[in-house]
Amino acid sequence: MELIVYQVVAAIFCMTLIFVASYYFGYRTNLRKFQTKSFENREEMLTIERALKAFWDNEKQKLEDEKVQLNQRVKYLEEKLDQYRQKAAGIGMMGLRKNKLTDMLVTLLIENESLEEKLFLQNLKLKEERDEFLQNELRSISYKRILLSELLNQSEVRREMERVINDRSRLKRLEFKQRDLEPHNFVDEEEESTA
Repeated sequence: MELIVYQVVAAIFCMTLIFVASYYFGYRTNLRKFQTKSFENREEMLTIERALKAFWDNEKQKLEDEKVQLNQRVKYLEEKLDQYRQKAAGIGMMGLRKNKLTDMLVTLLIENESLEEKLFLQNLKLKEERDEFLQNELRSISYKRILLSELLNQSEVRREMERVINDRSRLKRLEFKQRDLEPHNFVDEEEESTA
């Protein structure tokens, strides 16, 4: 009787030991899978973040270059305005205003000045519109990035994407095999070469 009790206790102990060991190994396996999956997700997010940062830096550089060009244009226009004003003042001081030609010249200079000012204001307006458009685009890209990362984190979507990719690769392999299996018409080719 004692032998049977010892055997039952030993069997229960062995089953408990097997259960604990399998639970431990299962836990470790799932932990490794989770760690690799989280590492892959982190890498994907970093890749997306790097691409967006490169895009933002590129757009920022473009805007800075455009700002420098606009500043140079403003400086050039201000210099031209000063030249025109000096010319108009010089013509008036020399007493040449009595001539119709000089009156027309002064009128043209003043009109040119007003047109350049309107052009400058229009350029500023266009720049503001472009800046606003780029801001909206950056917000949109950021929103799409968040949606894409949330979508990629869903396991069903990921499995579906893998299935579609595998189906495409199978279809390509079938197309290559089908091309290899098509019969060649060597008789027609020989007749064409002799003709």
